[in-house]
Amino acid sequence: MRRDVYLVRLTCVALGLLTGYAFLSVHLFKLQIVRHEELLGKARQKYTARRTHRGSRGYIYDVNGNPLVGNLACRDIMAEPRRFDKCYDHILDILSRELGLDRDALHRRLKKAKEPGSRVVEVVVKRQVDMTDSERLKKYHKKKALDGSEYYSPCENKHCFNENCLDQLCGKVNLDKESLEKEKPPSKTDPIPGLRFVESSRRYHLKERLMANLLGFTDSQGAGVVGVEKLLDQSLRPHDGEERFERDPSGNRLHQTQASAARDGDNVYLTLSEPIQQIMEDELAAMVGKHAPSAAYALMTDPRTGAVLGMAQYPSFNPNDRRGISPDQWQNRILLHGFEPGSTMKCVAIAGAMDYNVVDLDTVFDCEDGYWVFCRRGLRDSGHKYGNLAVWEIVQKSSNIGTAKIALEMGQGRLYQTLHRFGFGQPTGLDHLTIGDLVLKPPLEASGIFRPLHKWDGLSISRFPIGQGILVTPLQMVQAYGALANDGVMMQLHTIDRLEVAGTGEVRKVLPQVKGRVLRPGSARQIVKAMKLVTQKEGTAPKAAVEGYEVAGKTGTAQKVVDGQYSSSKYVASFIGFVPADNPSFVLIVVADEPSQNGYYGGTVAAPTFSRIAEKTLRYMQIAPTPVRHRTTSYTERLVNADPGKNVSELP
Repeated sequence: MRRDVYLVRLTCVALGLLTGYAFLSVHLFKLQIVRHEELLGKARQKYTARRTHRGSRGYIYDVNGNPLVGNLACRDIMAEPRRFDKCYDHILDILSRELGLDRDALHRRLKKAKEPGSRVVEVVVKRQVDMTDSERLKKYHKKKALDGSEYYSPCENKHCFNENCLDQLCGKVNLDKESLEKEKPPSKTDPIPGLRFVESSRRYHLKERLMANLLGFTDSQGAGVVGVEKLLDQSLRPHDGEERFERDPSGNRLHQTQASAARDGDNVYLTLSEPIQQIMEDELAAMVGKHAPSAAYALMTDPRTGAVLGMAQYPSFNPNDRRGISPDQWQNRILLHGFEPGSTMKCVAIAGAMDYNVVDLDTVFDCEDGYWVFCRRGLRDSGHKYGNLAVWEIVQKSSNIGTAKIALEMGQGRLYQTLHRFGFGQPTGLDHLTIGDLVLKPPLEASGIFRPLHKWDGLSISRFPIGQGILVTPLQMVQAYGALANDGVMMQLHTIDRLEVAGTGEVRKVLPQVKGRVLRPGSARQIVKAMKLVTQKEGTAPKAAVEGYEVAGKTGTAQKVVDGQYSSSKYVASFIGFVPADNPSFVLIVVADEPSQNGYYGGTVAAPTFSRIAEKTLRYMQIAPTPVRHRTTSYTERLVNADPGKNVSELP
């Protein structure tokens, strides 16, 4: 009986074991065979770590290859908090103190990677850390306190505890040598575990303030915010490489599974020249020091190509230290700020009248002895009492009345077409370029204010041609005068000369683009003849003359509008012109906004600065002097390629 009971029990145990073994076999089969790929994928996802290798952002150079913006060597500090062990709080204190970080914020970031089961292994402590700061962290090594606890402190020399040091310390602090021996670190000390120093870089402007408003700057993530940095961010930005590897539960690397190499960003070459830019910024600073304007601009372009050769402004800033700067400092005011051009608009309007065959240089107008009433509003010639003046004299002496009467001869339609054709009331499209397969999105640019024809009032035709009631940007004025200097052909303005593709070294050149013809060649040459007289003794800007060269240009002195009325104390003084007049190397505009000391006329504030910049630039360009020819006979001549029945808007 008992034997049967044992057999039954043994049979039950055997069946239980067989059943358990069967269930275990089925379970193992499912794990190892059926769900193998699924579980392996989960394991790899959990125990696969990633590390990013960063490339360097591309450099920015001037047209001659002088570096303007590069990268300063620094380090990114990464942390694996799971390896901090019992010293977590102590290491947290060290990092927050040495790197100037908020301890609580740093703890919240590290805590995510410290939690069991977290897929995050490594956390960025701080990017772009100066070499000196990172070196201080590297000097922290493990030490033991008297109670046996471990801590980290800086150690300049890992083996600084020698017998002589101990003997000297014993004598000075009245302690026995045995007590100090307990604090003696092991001969081989360990740095802070779990910290990794990744070689990195941060953006650095080698010339500091030079060209700062054009170049712009990047944010903390290395992306372009404004200026060229933003315009070409897609090309300048590096492509990061990634390394994937499997790790154990403690975070230790097992073996690499995948890797891709990092690629640096492309290099950008501007059309601007560092020496010319330095000349412009130095002379602009001298003008600001003498006349104390609230803002000032200087812009130089090549009229034959549309390339910008120099772009300076005040106020400016240092991109390497942006603490406390205001938008007024870092904005590119040459693109964004408008002003009433005053008399600089006269040459454009009169050139249009010549192109429509309404006048020529010897057509005479009565300038009403300096005061004229039109539409029940008076118009003066700025303290002068001129009688009959030929068109060339109207330009030379800057007669408001003479210019307004020329505009009346043109009529509203033709005047509107002229100013619109020259680009007023619309952005210039600076850097609207296609470079290879890269299409640039033009930077934010003001369009100025130029009312459409149906919104003109009776007074508009007499005020717009003398630069009142119309708002322009320095870019628009330089574009318009560039067309006058280039025989009536307007070029697309641009600041980018070429791109150098990283890795391959391929150079992608920007070719000049023609925007269109705005004047016939003969009309352009006629107005240039009159503009040459402005800088001669009888003109409004003899101080803009450059010895040995013919200068064609025009002054501008415009009253600012304050509370809806023209102010009698706030002005915009300007001068724009090109040299040499008959074969221009550049067009240059100088503007002083609200000069408050030593005059406010364009001929006394802006013209001398124009002359100094032009003289130094011509010397740098090695442009040979040309004799200055003075007017002795009538300028009346038939326009080249002119047809009395056609104007430029009807030409193909």
